Amino acid sequence: MASDSALPPVIGATADDRDGNALGTITTVFLDDVTGRPTWVGLTDGSGAPSGDVPVIAPISDAEYSDGRLRLTVAADAVHTAPRVAQPDRLSPEEETTLREHYRGAPATGRHSTDTVALPTVPTGTAADTAMTRSEEQLQVSTVVEPWTRAVLRIEEVTEEVMVPVTITRQQARIEYLPLSPADRAGTADTDGTDGTPGAERSTRTSEWVTLYTEQPAVTLERVPVERVRMRTAWATEEATVSEQLRREQVELTTTETPHT
Repeated sequence: MASDSALPPVIGATADDRDGNALGTITTVFLDDVTGRPTWVGLTDGSGAPSGDVPVIAPISDAEYSDGRLRLTVAADAVHTAPRVAQPDRLSPEEETTLREHYRGAPATGRHSTDTVALPTVPTGTAADTAMTRSEEQLQVSTVVEPWTRAVLRIEEVTEEVMVPVTITRQQARIEYLPLSPADRAGTADTDGTDGTPGAERSTRTSEWVTLYTEQPAVTLERVPVERVRMRTAWATEEATVSEQLRREQVELTTTETPHT
């Protein structure tokens, strides 16, 4: 892996052999899966031998780091002749065994990480590493598509009241007055102007009845198709909250007092 300022200084540092001769630049650190401690480093081959993008693997146990240089405990010839690995960021169990036999180092337990990992500290000398790895559960949330409900189109009849304004026309009776001329007044002076009966002998009479007409609203109901309805589906987005209980490890310091004798 290329040097990164976020990584500890061992990444990108110069690796030296046990005699102080420069071997190359450290590009990768491999950690033990069980202990979490660094066990191997990958570095560019400074001997001039073609290596492509695959680094040379060397053991980091008991290495000393100072002033941007990491001094390994192996000779330069052992590093230059070390077996090459297939991938720059992965060590298979078979490759580890071959490397151990090549360097004649102490066997390590467990498989090594396949990724380049940032180190919290760089081991110096032979001091024991008392660091612990704390683990915790992390919630990974994703979505899956699954059947939710069923929908079907049904037609139901509902009744509602509709008020429609209608204009209607009706006949009305009215009285019309026709003024009489002097000749008309002379001919009707002693009568009521209808049947010749003298005015003194008049009695109450009614005229003939007149029939009046009016319009009435005529309502008819007709069932007609008005529209077509179909069902389609569409996606709607909403926010949902996921709640889960997560466990994590907590580091505590316990001291034991030794009684004085």
